[in-house]
Amino acid sequence: MISEHTKGIAKYYTRRHDQRRDLFGDQPFANYGYWARPGMTMAQASEAMASLVAAAAGLAPGDQVLDIGCGYGACAVVYAERFAPDRIVGVDVTPTRIQSGREYINKCGFSEVIELQEGDATKLEFDDGAFNKLLAVECAFHFDTRRDFFAEAARVLQPDGVMALTDLIPKRGVDTKTYLEEENTLAIDIDMYNRANAYDEDTYVGYLKEVGFTDIRVESMTEWTLARFVPALHQYADKQTDEAFEKIHRHADKLQRIIDLGEDYVLVVARRQR
Repeated sequence: MISEHTKGIAKYYTRRHDQRRDLFGDQPFANYGYWARPGMTMAQASEAMASLVAAAAGLAPGDQVLDIGCGYGACAVVYAERFAPDRIVGVDVTPTRIQSGREYINKCGFSEVIELQEGDATKLEFDDGAFNKLLAVECAFHFDTRRDFFAEAARVLQPDGVMALTDLIPKRGVDTKTYLEEENTLAIDIDMYNRANAYDEDTYVGYLKEVGFTDIRVESMTEWTLARFVPALHQYADKQTDEAFEKIHRHADKLQRIIDLGEDYVLVVARRQR
């Protein structure tokens, strides 16, 4: 049974499904991108993000991969194309994304490697030690709760397995009340950022350690992600000729205010203890 908060997240992304535009071309990405060089498109930056996370996890042929918050499977396709793991299972809470993602994966020719299924990241329906790699791009802040997800991630990973994810957290010393008030203006009827997850890097690392993760690395990437996505989104808005012009500019302005309040975009890599 998923929580009311998680139901709200699924509702939000179901609604967003019908509002998708051509931001990422014909690739159904949903991340802020890794803007590694000048002149990148949104799709190129999102592909770069997927590759960065996979490389951080040491993804390789033979791997059994769990992709949490997989969305439409766009990142999973990048993992399969560039790193050739044996199997990828993607889990997402939004049925519409899973259904559309299966069509996308079939079109890309990876239906034998990638399987998408509906599920809750805090209640994973997999055996202990079923995977040796776990990836999650920009989703753990949604979960009810992230701490429960960490426990499940440790359970389904094999000893010595690796988890790599990107996440959004407040920097040390940030007033979390003000931060959450601004963060949760991004949606009208749901707290996109679960209030229970609003803690800094020190608490984050502590929760990873308590469930058996070691070799933990947390790297700030805001300068190369959100900070570059915002001006790119403004440029995209300038090209619109309908009512979306102002709406997209407002959304970009909200993201900038959250950055200014102390949001940090982080890459987290951790190893399941032997």
